[in-house]
Order: sequence, then C-alpha cells, then structure tokens
Amino acid sequence: MDTPDPPITLLVISNDERLAYLLNRYAEQSGCRVIQRPSAPWVAEIRQLKPSAIIFSSLETLQTAQTLIEDLSVAEVPVLACVALAEEVRAREFGADACLVHPLTYENFQGALLSVCPAKPN
Repeated sequence: MDTPDPPITLLVISNDERLAYLLNRYAEQSGCRVIQRPSAPWVAEIRQLKPSAIIFSSLETLQTAQTLIEDLSVAEVPVLACVALAEEVRAREFGADACLVHPLTYENFQGALLSVCPAKPN
C-alpha cells in the first residue's frame, strides 16, 4: 500500500499582513501547509518545525537573517525571497535559492516552489 507524500510545509517569515495573506492563499491552493512567523525563528525551532522551504517576505527580512541563512544552508532547507525584479541578484547573494518576483502571481509562486521542493504541490 502506497503512503501519500507528506504535505509541503512552508515557513513564511513576514510582518506584512497583506503579503502573508496572499502567500497563504497560494499555498492553500497548492496543497501546502503554512506556518507564519513575524520574524525569523532560531535554528532549533526551524529544525523542530521541519519546513520544506522558508519564504522571506522581502529582501530586508532576508538580510536581517543572514546568520540563520548560513545555518540553513547546512541543514539544506531551501530559502525563497519575495523581491522586486531589480532585487533578485541581491537576494541570491544573500542566500535565496529562488525568488518570488513582484507582482507575485500564482504561477510564479508554483514555479519557484517546484524549483526548490522535491514533492509537487497540487
């Protein structure tokens, strides 16, 4: 008997309520589970939550979590960042594995998610 794949769990780091709402809607449509935090948690909490990927709501939130990003690269947790097109290169320099480029669309969300998560969203 085949067991279903566990759902993709996304840890969203955002204090922007509108963007967090949009990310939650896109995640729900994709069959993902979302855990939201207003700021980056400690590595121990991230290891306990076991997210499939972490989404930072902006380049600034990504920048403030640089120590965490370095620790996450060792833990092999993919990092995504919501950025403007002009910020994409900087986001990758700060450790983003993929970017959700504004204006954020569902197709962009799914494409970025599929690029970093082994399990496919619906």
